Amino acid sequence: MKFALVENVRSTAEPKKRGICANCGEEMMAKCGRTKVWHWAHKSREMCDSWWENETKWHRAWKSEFPEDWQEIVHVDQQTGERHLADVKTAHGLVVEFQHSPIRNEERSSREKFYGNMIWIVDGLRGELDASYFQMGLHRDPLQHNPLAYQLDWYGRSRILHDWNASEKQVFLDFGNAFTSGPSVVWRKIFFDPEKRRGVVAPYNKRSLIQAITEGEDIGVSYLPDKAETAEQTEERR
Repeated sequence: MKFALVENVRSTAEPKKRGICANCGEEMMAKCGRTKVWHWAHKSREMCDSWWENETKWHRAWKSEFPEDWQEIVHVDQQTGERHLADVKTAHGLVVEFQHSPIRNEERSSREKFYGNMIWIVDGLRGELDASYFQMGLHRDPLQHNPLAYQLDWYGRSRILHDWNASEKQVFLDFGNAFTSGPSVVWRKIFFDPEKRRGVVAPYNKRSLIQAITEGEDIGVSYLPDKAETAEQTEERR
């Protein structure tokens, strides 16, 4: 975890610090090694939230795009008392979950029902060949321009699209700059047919996505500019 309560103040990990978990109230110890990102761990070594996964630099980079008081927010079901830590929960009520590890369909579905208003951002570089398969199957020419979408034929044994096919929330795949140039984009999964191994995806400017989340705007879709339209007008239309 990035934060623990130190004298009732949310604090990041520093050597020899001790704190309290905001979710369960148990004692936390700062882990400040040379290889992993500095983080807090429960003294008992048992994480209080079964949905939590060990954080990577990828997690931290995404979280840091948003205000600290939106990060690691305790979300409570008022009827059942069930509690979980949302990676990011905005002032507008949107939960953003960053997923690096594979996730079972049952857990994914439970998290979507629990949080309700949420989106997923998935690490597309976790699997060794996921980015290569994505690039291999992505058609060069758009399937349609406005809104922008590309057909994708899936090759190889990777199951990243299969695993996220049933999600009822918006899913964005983050391949970094593995095969694109210019501004960073994430890829929104529109749909995927696991039997035909064919789907449709759409690029979305990463900075525009962060801005939409931060300002509570409709995430919307992507467009290519018309011949008579400036880039600024296209961004406004987004």
